[in-house]
Amino acid sequence: MPPSANAGRRKSFAFFSRPTLLTESETTSWTTSDDSIPIKPRPKSLFGGGNGFTEVLTIAPSTPPARKVLTKSSQRPKSMFGSLKGREPEPTSPTVTNVSSASSSLEDSSVSDVQWSVLPLNTVVIHAGEVVTGGGLLRKKREYMVLTNRELLKYKTEAKANEAFGLGSKNPQARASSIISAGDHASEHTLVTAMDRIVAVYYPGPENERGTVVQVDYLEIPSGSPSSTTLTASSRTEAQVWVDRLRSVATQAHLSSPPPAYPDSVVEHIARRLEAEKDYSPMHFQIFRVVQRSGRSGNKSTEDLQKMYSTMCYLAIGIHKVHLVPFRPATNKSTASLTAATTSSFGILNLTAVWLASSDDCFSLTFRLPCRYPQKLNLASADARDIIQSIRQASEYLRPMWQICPFSIDIPENMKDEPLPDIPPTPGDDLNGFDRTLAAYCTAYDLDASNIVYGVHTNVEDGPMFQLYPPAHSRRRQYTDLELLAVMRTLRWNDAFCSISFRTISLDPLMIIYDTNGSEYEPRLERSGRPINLKNASQGIKPLLTHELRALALYCGKLRRMDFFESLKKRGSGANPPAEPSGDNACPIVEAIMPLCRRGLTNVDWFNLTGIELREADLDWLVDAAASRLAHFRGFELQRCGLTERMLTLFLNALVTHENTLEALDISGNPCRMHAPTLNNSMAYFPFLRKLNLSRLLRTSGEDPVLTAETLHRWRLEDLDLSETKLNRETVQAIAAYLKSPQSDAMHHLTLTRCGLTAKDVALLMCSMERTPGNARDLHLYVGQNALAHDAGDFIDCIANDRTPSHLTMRMVDYPREEPFQELVRALTVNKTIVYLDMAKISLPYEAGEKTSLLLEDLFAKNTTLRELDISGEQAVLESASLGAGLLKPLGRIAENKSLEVLRIELQSLGTPGAMELASMIPKNTTLREIHCEMNDIHLQGFTALVNAVEQNHTLIYLPRMDRDRIDQMRALKEKLCQPTLPEWDPQHQHHIEKTEKKSSFRKTSKSKKVAFSEEDALMVGVEQNLSLLEEKWDSEATRLQKALSRNISLRVHERNKSKRAGVNSSSSISSMGLLWDVDAR
Repeated sequence: MPPSANAGRRKSFAFFSRPTLLTESETTSWTTSDDSIPIKPRPKSLFGGGNGFTEVLTIAPSTPPARKVLTKSSQRPKSMFGSLKGREPEPTSPTVTNVSSASSSLEDSSVSDVQWSVLPLNTVVIHAGEVVTGGGLLRKKREYMVLTNRELLKYKTEAKANEAFGLGSKNPQARASSIISAGDHASEHTLVTAMDRIVAVYYPGPENERGTVVQVDYLEIPSGSPSSTTLTASSRTEAQVWVDRLRSVATQAHLSSPPPAYPDSVVEHIARRLEAEKDYSPMHFQIFRVVQRSGRSGNKSTEDLQKMYSTMCYLAIGIHKVHLVPFRPATNKSTASLTAATTSSFGILNLTAVWLASSDDCFSLTFRLPCRYPQKLNLASADARDIIQSIRQASEYLRPMWQICPFSIDIPENMKDEPLPDIPPTPGDDLNGFDRTLAAYCTAYDLDASNIVYGVHTNVEDGPMFQLYPPAHSRRRQYTDLELLAVMRTLRWNDAFCSISFRTISLDPLMIIYDTNGSEYEPRLERSGRPINLKNASQGIKPLLTHELRALALYCGKLRRMDFFESLKKRGSGANPPAEPSGDNACPIVEAIMPLCRRGLTNVDWFNLTGIELREADLDWLVDAAASRLAHFRGFELQRCGLTERMLTLFLNALVTHENTLEALDISGNPCRMHAPTLNNSMAYFPFLRKLNLSRLLRTSGEDPVLTAETLHRWRLEDLDLSETKLNRETVQAIAAYLKSPQSDAMHHLTLTRCGLTAKDVALLMCSMERTPGNARDLHLYVGQNALAHDAGDFIDCIANDRTPSHLTMRMVDYPREEPFQELVRALTVNKTIVYLDMAKISLPYEAGEKTSLLLEDLFAKNTTLRELDISGEQAVLESASLGAGLLKPLGRIAENKSLEVLRIELQSLGTPGAMELASMIPKNTTLREIHCEMNDIHLQGFTALVNAVEQNHTLIYLPRMDRDRIDQMRALKEKLCQPTLPEWDPQHQHHIEKTEKKSSFRKTSKSKKVAFSEEDALMVGVEQNLSLLEEKWDSEATRLQKALSRNISLRVHERNKSKRAGVNSSSSISSMGLLWDVDAR
């Protein structure tokens, strides 16, 4: 543009001009000289001329003058940066082939033959052109921009730029004089920004939309305040050239000299912000300068509106969140301006999409909470690549086992192959980072992680097993939907567990939640990355429970067993059905996992669906999966699932496919009425059954046994449960024959509770299971709630003659007379084979008499084999079972026992006398490890005596805190003290009062009322004080008890370790010691 064209335009003020702060050492000289190139005439303009010549001007010291070399080019050079051949070009920047006549790109370099007093030495002009600039709303003007390797300068016209660079006249003498007086031109140019202070260069419009407007955000010199300017080029091609050159020069400037450091006050303020949200760690703390762009394009013709909606801020990456802290640089040590700003935080694990532009510095991050709309952050930064890689690294650190990330990544291909920064080690991290991932999800969903309670059990079948327990807060009965999501998404991809148990944990909150705002967590790919393509799966919107359980079964490679015992309530009761349910209304658990089993996409082959109602739609899924050998089912527990005879028959027929893999089957408690021959025929197909539960099954009338001897002899059972199923004589004989055969040697549990057995039937079974006379068989026999008090001669003889299993449970046996119970106690006293005996809730016609008490004394003192004894009672509204005062004196004889380790004596109404008997026995006994004596009306006096006794004992490791007894005592005492006392009625006194004067009577009555009110207040204050003192005394005694038990546990552990080192195996064991040594988060 000719200089005269802008003659009427207002000149810029001189105080807006800023000299550059770069030194010579910070600039790379890009000069080349070739004497073989002929000298061309100088063009009319330094930055471009009509003759097609382009030129690069390098201002250098006036040591030896050099010639200016001009080259003629008919098209744009291949390199966008002229002689910047030593620097690798931006791989994502497009190659520009057409150049507007309003700008000039200089390829070669020349050395100035004069000194320059305004611009720094070794300044190289990279790009120049006429643009429309805007520094604020409605402040736009046409200016000439010059990009050097150090700065971005602007001039009013192209002629002013030529004059500033000393090229305004063809006469060298005139040009030299002009250069010498360069101070006269200082007001003719303005420093926009130094290239090392640029924060972002981008298009202010929407994503992937390249316009003619380019926005440059930078830090002012020297204040460091944020500022920006817009450049409107003549075409999109010219705008892209400006963006490419600005980004490349800024990158080179940042490499040669680091960007401005963050002030200490800013770093301290951002750290405090992260500490306030519990997200700060020195090892996980990064800060970047970014520009928050507007989300909408608005009016494309008003780029100033776009710039007005852009804000410079800090992006801080913490442990679990990404924070946007407003950019308010403080000019002094005070950070008052920072504290007034608000910070936006977004959980890293809520990230759903990452996008990085290839043409400018724009990038975006999208976050979404479950069932919420996504929040998109439109940002721009020269450090966009580092920011995205740091966020990806943080995501992998929080989810170390995830092979398929749940967020989309739209970045250049060369970035996908770049290695991420090293993940810092986490000391003490186990379970494949389970705690780390759970804490991150709880932070992302704004949850209290301490409310989630879980345990990891290793001494179980298919262990280790993850088990979720009820919430920690006592007022919460179930988890929320977000808490369940956090747990399940933490378990996803974690191969540390072979079993997952949600036993008694309600999953109903996820059953009625549908997420229609995103599908990033829906499992659509296999572990290998191939689509799963479940063609047979029903279509429609699925609840979150379906997606989460399907993901668990699909992505947990070592998972073999899933336990959903009573985790879903009956459908049709409770909350209203969802607005958009799936068409078949199937159980989410069955619908989620069975299609994967059918195609062999999961290793889960054992399912516990106890207490979950199954319908016809669920049967279709089960039968379809059972018909495929790829499912390799090992176990099904379908107790109380509402299966009819037809449904059960179809399912058992389909399970025949897995005859070589099925190990466990539980169909108890279903309302079907099974025909015994049909059941035997179905069961005969599974020769490898280990566990079978047919309890509470209705059978048709007939003399056929429930299980024949031929069917039983096909199995090597470990557990057989026929409880609450009426067993005829043929069935008992078949079981006895099986117990006598070697096929039953692996059996450990035989449950025949409430089966209508007689004492003779139990005696037959005991005699059949005997292997070696005098040696107990390692088997637990459950025969409770059977008629064992009538005609019990054979049963008593088996006990007295040591023909019993090692574990015997006979709970809730009713003795109409005391003599049969006395015979049982006498036989147990001399028995040498029973090590575990449960005779709780035994009912006598009245309290134990003197003879029974003496026999119990002999049992407690003389038995030498019992290690665990349960003799608890029962206290219900309509029925109670207690031995009464006849049990007090025998408790003292336990001091003479040398084998008993666990004693359970709850609900026997021992009271304070019983506590005193236990207290007298504890210091003398050296074998007891646990005493369970809660709910016995033991008050503070008895509890104190027990604590004193424990302090003198060094082997007891468990005694309850008596919380139930404490609550009962406090409630009873409060009711007694606060009960109002009514005065006795005296007729003569009443007659005397009536004869008194009304006024005097009124005064006396009023006075007496006031006195009575004050006495009531004083009484209540005294009651509260006494109750408070009583509470403090209970707490003090409980603390003493805990200290004594901790001491004994330490001694116990020391003895066990000492025995291991000495190579001695301890012969004593406690059946419930697993609770002490197992891993449990409760």
